[in-house]
Amino acid sequence: MDNLTLLNTKWGKSNLPVVFYHTTFVENAPSILTKQKIIANKGQSICKENNRVVSLSDRVTKGIIEFFGSVILEFDAVSLYSKNKLIAPRDYGISEDDIDKYDELPFFENEWVALEELKFDLEDIRKVLLITSRDFKESAFEDVAKILKSKDIEYYFLSEKWLPDNITPDITRYFFRIENWNEFKEVAKRV
Repeated sequence: MDNLTLLNTKWGKSNLPVVFYHTTFVENAPSILTKQKIIANKGQSICKENNRVVSLSDRVTKGIIEFFGSVILEFDAVSLYSKNKLIAPRDYGISEDDIDKYDELPFFENEWVALEELKFDLEDIRKVLLITSRDFKESAFEDVAKILKSKDIEYYFLSEKWLPDNITPDITRYFFRIENWNEFKEVAKRV
């Protein structure tokens, strides 16, 4: 059994996500797809904080689109992790007793992070979602769609109205993610 297959098995047993999403602005997508890497805090974004992390998520919500853009790259989680061993769930360092801090934290923003940059192969991309809205029609994605077609990457247009809201912080998912990650790391050390 090769290392990727073994890693896949251990990942699955830990109930970690099957996919990671990276959301970006349409202006950033051509460069990301051409260079096959995402550099922290580079390109257009509503968030100007220089936090040195590439944000990933294991779900897509309206809030993520609002803050990070309307092009969503869906990656195979294990394949992406195998190339970027520093991917980890965002750990806010809080316990289940810190209830007063829950409302202060944007759990939906940085569910998973990678320091500095994220490398990938085009085969790691399962599909790309192009999120349309009242102000953002399909024609706005024309350049990105051309690149995706030329690289034989599946893409779909999806209306923003079909995405779930993120009105409440998902603290249960946060603790589940951290616990499963710690379990996985212990087992993965032996791989």
